[in-house]
Amino acid sequence: MSVLVESRWIKEVLSFEPGNTIQISIVTYGHPMGIPARFCAGLVPAIDLVKQLESRGLGSIIRVMDPTPIANYCNGWQANQSQSHFREVVSDFLDRNGSQFFFDEAEQLSETAVEVLRTLGTELEASDGETADIVNRIKESGRKHGGEAGAMNAALYMAAHPFSWLDMHHPSIWKKSYPSEGYQFVNLMSKSEERFAVIRKFLKERRPDLCTTNNPIDSYMTICDTPCYVPLEEEPTFPELRSYGYDWCLRRYNELKKKSSNHGRAYKDFKALMSFLGLELVEA
Repeated sequence: MSVLVESRWIKEVLSFEPGNTIQISIVTYGHPMGIPARFCAGLVPAIDLVKQLESRGLGSIIRVMDPTPIANYCNGWQANQSQSHFREVVSDFLDRNGSQFFFDEAEQLSETAVEVLRTLGTELEASDGETADIVNRIKESGRKHGGEAGAMNAALYMAAHPFSWLDMHHPSIWKKSYPSEGYQFVNLMSKSEERFAVIRKFLKERRPDLCTTNNPIDSYMTICDTPCYVPLEEEPTFPELRSYGYDWCLRRYNELKKKSSNHGRAYKDFKALMSFLGLELVEA
């Protein structure tokens, strides 16, 4: 009989088969501009799901998906020290909350990998309806930031998503592959991933030769609609959190919450992080 699991940090009620190990994929990486103070809020839903599964006698492990090589290539970023420091932050937070985990980093994009992604990008160019609309909007965003090269790299970025979330596998993009027997796969994602879920579904239908048999469940978090690993203008940083503490950062988020809708969401996420940690909310 299936086991139903509900968490206030996850929008859907999830169903699991007894006897399987649950592998929970989350995405996070070190942005070149630094680590936001709210960064660890993005880890909370996975930690809570692990605890809910344990309480029902189900084993689980968190796959911390690190797309840094892909993000750097597609955005034209140069690797820096802050991008490697995020692993220390993740490891410390997950260890302190008793979660088993491992990091899974994308490969550096070789000519072979880029060619695979370009081929999938061509498939996306041939899409219609909702998929075509999403493709065009993402490409236009890339064009605004990087001209025609930015639009082309946006297509590569979209094409990489099925590999990141285990719908597809190619060793030049993600070296690790995972057996489907004895495992059940869950993707915990922010709301911003909804449009990429449409891209993934389209590509799976067009390229079954690259598809895995993992059949992951997509589930959306109730927090981090604005991804917690992407720093916003003027928001507190993780080093400031360490130096000045949670109350100082909370006051700063409170001051910034009306700056934009993203800042408002960041403020709520930081409060959620404090609530998870059992910290008193003092904003005055």
